Amino acid sequence: MKTIIACTTMAILFAGLMIGSNTVQAAATWFQCATCHLSTTKVLPTKHVKKSDFSACFTCHGAGRAARALSGKVHSIHLAKGTATPETCLECHPVDAAGNMQITAAGQPVVKKADLPDLVQKMASWLKSDKLAHAHRKKGLSCQACHSSYDEDDSYNEKCIACHGNYDAMIQKTANTKLPRNPHKSHYPTLKCTNCHQSHDVFKDFCATCHGFGFKWSASGLK
Repeated sequence: MKTIIACTTMAILFAGLMIGSNTVQAAATWFQCATCHLSTTKVLPTKHVKKSDFSACFTCHGAGRAARALSGKVHSIHLAKGTATPETCLECHPVDAAGNMQITAAGQPVVKKADLPDLVQKMASWLKSDKLAHAHRKKGLSCQACHSSYDEDDSYNEKCIACHGNYDAMIQKTANTKLPRNPHKSHYPTLKCTNCHQSHDVFKDFCATCHGFGFKWSASGLK
């Protein structure tokens, strides 16, 4: 049952990617909450609006901020004491003819079969790690706050700026650093955030290519 719960959680994690009432209603059955939870009574918070059917969840939590809040919470609860694997993912997520895992009931986006181990590793870094992904989780952000699909692309820089501000804003935020110099005040104003900040990997000191400032990042901030 724990395996089923873990997989159900992964499905719910991406619920916010769906749009349209028909897709939302289809997803309610597809996520199969009722497979493990016999009723909503013990699942919903005490002050939550009373609902007798899990399909009603996606009326409010089918997309947007409400979906992100639900996915982060459900994922954290169900996977807090366990680790997902490619096998557990596929027990709940449908696959296409090529064996690629479908994330939503609509069939898109998908994760290629060969990428499943990488997906699991990244999800683990979000759950608990010293990586930037976990720092975002502690701020209440789930996967779809940054990702609209699994494939990596160059759009994350714009997403970083949308939340944290441009270089001018970051210069002000790190103005009082104890480092030899302000890391965001440089002669390279077009440097992408991701040249240094890795969500699921260790921080990379891009400046060390030429300089010896010794920039480091931790979950508590720059050192």
